[in-house]
Amino acid sequence: MKNKILVTTLLVALSITSFAKEKNVDSRLFRDLSSTFKNSPQVQWTTKDKYKQATFNFMNKPAAAFYSLDENELIGFRIQLDKTDLPQVISEVLKNQYNDWEVVDAITFIDAGGYVNYFTQVQKNNKSVILKITPNGKSSVYARMRS
Repeated sequence: MKNKILVTTLLVALSITSFAKEKNVDSRLFRDLSSTFKNSPQVQWTTKDKYKQATFNFMNKPAAAFYSLDENELIGFRIQLDKTDLPQVISEVLKNQYNDWEVVDAITFIDAGGYVNYFTQVQKNNKSVILKITPNGKSSVYARMRS
């Protein structure tokens, strides 16, 4: 299940460049992730169909750096989150819009430009939805799936 949110996020990240209207750049987080990744003694590389993934730990959380296969350019970073780790604004969006849904997965995705978005997978009965939520609380349905 957790792979679905990651794969969906990466496929779109690989296919388009996002132009954000909101200011959701976190250059400090991007620098911290880059530094931790470069200095991490335990990085594990895997190659997928369309990208390379380097997994490491960031602040005691599973994280990954993603690179394009063809040009070896950074796509972005992912940090795995527990639902208790979500910022208050993200938790409020979920409470207000999906109160009776269960959060089954959550990540922060920081693209190569430093733009931050949260992706949460929520499910209810046999429905599963991936939401993209900006740090300002603007949400949209990113993908729909059947459980």
